[in-house]
Amino acid sequence: MLIGILKDILERRRRNVVLAEADAADLMRGFGDSAYDQARTRARESDQRITLDANRPPEHWRRVGAIIAKRTGRKFQDTATKYLEQ
Repeated sequence: MLIGILKDILERRRRNVVLAEADAADLMRGFGDSAYDQARTRARESDQRITLDANRPPEHWRRVGAIIAKRTGRKFQDTATKYLEQ
C-alpha cells in the first residue's frame, strides 16, 4: 500500500515537471527573451486569482520560471535572496 502511494506521488510529480517543461518551451518560443518575465507575471496573477491560465497553480508558473532561468542562463533568485545580496 505504501509503495503504491509513493508511486502515485512520483508519477504526479513527473507529470508536473513534464508539463512545466512544455509550458517553458512554449513561453520561450512565444515570448523570446521576455519568457521569464511572462512566467513570473503568470505566477503572480495566478496567486492573486486575476487570471486562470489553463487552471495551473502559482507553483507551476514558478517552476516554469525556474526552468526558463536555467535554460537561458538567467540568474534565478527569489525576492528574499535579492534583498539579502544588496
